[in-house]
Amino acid sequence: MTKFPISPIFIPANKLDYIDKALNSGADGIIFDLEDSILQEDKRSARDNLYSFLANNSLNTISYIRINDLNTETGITDLDTFRDLSYEIIIPKFETDKDFIKIPGTLSIIPLIETPLAIRNLDKIASGKNVVGLAFGAADFSSMIGSEMNWDAMLYARSKIIVECSINNIFSIDSPFMNALDANGLESESKLSKSIGFNGKATINPSQINIVKKYFLPTDEEIKEAKEIINEFKKSNKGVFSFKGQVIDKPIIKIMENRLMLSENNK
Repeated sequence: MTKFPISPIFIPANKLDYIDKALNSGADGIIFDLEDSILQEDKRSARDNLYSFLANNSLNTISYIRINDLNTETGITDLDTFRDLSYEIIIPKFETDKDFIKIPGTLSIIPLIETPLAIRNLDKIASGKNVVGLAFGAADFSSMIGSEMNWDAMLYARSKIIVECSINNIFSIDSPFMNALDANGLESESKLSKSIGFNGKATINPSQINIVKKYFLPTDEEIKEAKEIINEFKKSNKGVFSFKGQVIDKPIIKIMENRLMLSENNK
């Protein structure tokens, strides 16, 4: 699995002065946005400025570029502009395996799953050879199916994404929580998102970053427990053994290994 961020933050491509504040707030990833946060009349200048910045600066954090829909001329121009830079591309409105035709085979991509058709074709999308992860877009998805954007309404789509990411050994980033002032709501959704298997959750405000990390990153005690259980497993030479009263088998070992992987990934 490719290294991934826990709490990547969206930064509009025409607001590059936000970078320092985001990083100082603990962001472990940046999503430079050319799509929803940029007015149509500003997209060209935002694209040009972002390209100039990325071509001449090296960032010490995982960074992605969310381009525009590839069914638009703007999206195609975005792709052509950034294809020679070593950045993974988030592609919105990715719906079928036919969308791969538009993408250079050497480019690593993260399809943004935000339409009913994308959910139907998720197995073909997730297994694409240049796909390193999937991201969920709850706002667009809920608007297209006519539902509320609450947890229960979005659970089916989220669960499908988790299953396909697991099958294809790629990472999963959950949709951001859209109310930056509702810390309790973010805490609740982050806890649920982590519980069903997401690897991280996108953010839209620096105030959200540490809340997301709180629920997605293992604590020191959890890391210690995972190491102890794995060490005991290696020493026991048994398929099943007892650890502090808990029955440990191979599925539990896999959970502990994933916990350590998450910890190492975020260093």
